[in-house]
Amino acid sequence: MSQSAVPPVGEGFRSLNQQVYSALLAAIAELRITPGQRLLLDELAAQLKVSRTPIRVALTRLAAEGLIQPNGRQGFVVTVLSASELLELYDLRQMCECFAVEKGMHNVTPRMLDEMERVIIRTPNPDGEPDPAERLAHVLTDREFHRTIVALARNRRLIDTFERFNIHIHGLRVGPLPVSPRERIVMDNTDHSAIIQALRDGSVAAARQAIAAHIANASRRAIASMELAQIKGDQV
Repeated sequence: MSQSAVPPVGEGFRSLNQQVYSALLAAIAELRITPGQRLLLDELAAQLKVSRTPIRVALTRLAAEGLIQPNGRQGFVVTVLSASELLELYDLRQMCECFAVEKGMHNVTPRMLDEMERVIIRTPNPDGEPDPAERLAHVLTDREFHRTIVALARNRRLIDTFERFNIHIHGLRVGPLPVSPRERIVMDNTDHSAIIQALRDGSVAAARQAIAAHIANASRRAIASMELAQIKGDQV
């Protein structure tokens, strides 16, 4: 594993276990640690400059969430999803968001919708492509956009469940794309605008339809992204 994949955490944090977990989770989500890559307890402890205990706690938590799997003594491997498993995750995502809309449409406020519109990132340069930082910013705001929808249900366990399986989806969004980054941003913005309009109208049926259409579009791109990543891996 590259020495720069996970930045050092250090010793001075109030909750070292949480800091180590967050550092590993971010590295997996952003593909600095890739699917199929082996994680070794001693190597991670040296790289993050912490003891083995918080590493062990973090790895146990990631394994419980399905992001990594045991692989030999004191080792784990980052989970590799099949296309069918990925589609199942998108089905779960749709279920969570549609349920949240049905349960919490009365929790929608004009302020929340205005904020959702503000986090829709427009392509800064219509004549070119977003740079890597802009692309990552779009991915992160997209996560927040959908988390806001799920939060309508006011159900902490639903949000936690959504966050766990959405990490698998998030990793594909920072990998190879079947369309240009600019095209992907435009597609997402169009879909997001339809969702916002349905929420403004207070229409559960229209919101469910807009969410389903958006997730169908996203899942098709994710499968294509997975295939591109596999081709790229085979060529290395």
